[in-house]
Parts: sequence; C-alpha cells; structure tokens
Amino acid sequence: MNTPTFRNLVVAYTATDTGRDALNLGIAMARTSGAHLNLVTVVPQDNIYAAVYPSDRGHMPIIQEQVREWLEQAQASLPADISSSIHTITDSSDAAGLLTATQQLNGSAIVLGGRRGGLLRRFRLGTTATTLLHSSPVPVALAPGGYQNQAKLSGFTAMFGARPGAEAVIHYALQAAQSFNLPLRLVSLLFLDEHQADFLPEGINTADLIAQVEQFGNEQLAAQAADMVANHQASTVVATGKDVHDAVDQLTWMEQELVIFGSSRLASEQHTFLGATAAKILRHIPSPMMVIPAETT
Repeated sequence: MNTPTFRNLVVAYTATDTGRDALNLGIAMARTSGAHLNLVTVVPQDNIYAAVYPSDRGHMPIIQEQVREWLEQAQASLPADISSSIHTITDSSDAAGLLTATQQLNGSAIVLGGRRGGLLRRFRLGTTATTLLHSSPVPVALAPGGYQNQAKLSGFTAMFGARPGAEAVIHYALQAAQSFNLPLRLVSLLFLDEHQADFLPEGINTADLIAQVEQFGNEQLAAQAADMVANHQASTVVATGKDVHDAVDQLTWMEQELVIFGSSRLASEQHTFLGATAAKILRHIPSPMMVIPAETT
C-alpha cells in the first residue's frame, strides 16, 4: 500500500503565476508534514532539435543564470519555518525533467500549479500537468489557479467509488489523516437518473458509507474508518446526482483542504493515471488535489 510521506516535495517552479500557485501549495504541505521543499526549474535542453538558432546557443548560460536568479528569489520569499533547496535540470520536456529530478532527489511527491484562466479558480490542465498526472511514480499534487493559501492544510477529502483503486485511495487517506492529525472526509459519489432517485432511501447515513468502504476497500479499512468516525476524526458523505456536476455541487469545499484521488484502472503499476470521472470532478472543485499511483497487482 502507498504510505503518505510528504518528507521531500518536488515543487515545479517557474517565475509565473502558475509557479507561485505551486509554491504556495508546497508551503502548505510542508507546514502540514515538516517536509523539505525542492524548488525545481527545467531549463530547455540545448541540442540540434531545440528551437534555438545555432548562433544563439551561447545564450544558454545566460538563460541558466536567469533561472537560477528566479529560483533564489523564490527561495528567499519562503517563510522562515520552511526547509528548502533549489535545483535546475536540463531537458527538452518539462515533465520528463521533473520526473528525472524527482528520482535524483528521492522526491516523495510532485507539486504543480494549474493553468490560469479557468472560471471560479477551477482547474485547467497544461501539458506538463496532464503528462505527470498520467505517468508519475509518486503522487502528484495540483494547485488550482490563483491558489494563495500557505497555512497548514485543514484536512483531507478522499473521493472514491465502485471502481478498482478505491482500496488504495481509502487506505492512503486514512493513513494521511492519522499521520498528520487532520480530519478526513470520505466522499462516495452516486450517480442516479430521476427514476432511480425516486427509490433512493432518505438519509443515507454513516453506516451506509462504511459499508461501501468495506465493499470497495476491505473489512480492515472499514473498521478503521468507523473508528475514526466514532472518534470524530472523520466524517462521511454520499453525494448523489444525475452526473458529476450535480453530485459534486452538493459538497462544500475549503481552500485549505487537499482532495485525494486514486488512479484509474488504466494506470501502469505504481504510476498515476487520472481517470475520466476524476478529471470531470476537477472542473468543479476549487481546492487543491492529489492523485496517488496505482498499487502493484
């Protein structure tokens, strides 16, 4: 099982609004866990295929110097209680460069900023985020556009359903909540058409959702979840609706929480793969999210 360890975070930093969003989320996660922040910028690779004329290749040291200056400024802006280091890596692909840096630095998670321009500070995925959310061997956390929180995370929300991967995300979220002493919200989405909704029993309760945890996870996870609920460390929600938007719209969200998703059944072993339902949910939530890798089968 994946175990939550935010000990060594790789923050994808650029001197842009997107980079600042990633940095803010990295700070919040570090304050939650005591993690070290590795601020990493990928410098374009200087090769015969690069979009630089041969006569301009002498500009690469200048570019590297400028990137280093931006990283130093970002590091200087960090709160005094945050441990950090700065790194550059050269690659023709930002995603590939970040994966290489994560391996070299023994990173436990990658932190990204989402593209700006989405309505109501929802998520828009750029090329780098899309690639990493479908190929990373470590969890990938993503800040929504305009994310400003630097305070400790206020809690976790685990999204799960009747699909492979539910056991992994439930286990990860339970362990994260206990490790960092934060409240957990277990959310199961139930999609119903109008006819089915007429037969839905009123007041779906905690016992119903714990039963789902046992069904989609296992008996041990269900017992652990029930114990946390009994001790007021966790809460349960079954959000119903005719589609993702309708169901998610019933939930309240906080900027300081982290929403955790499992990977799709299409994921390679021990790699992330953002599923279709999770991708739809992202369009409707304003909170930062994280996708964890699939378990080895």
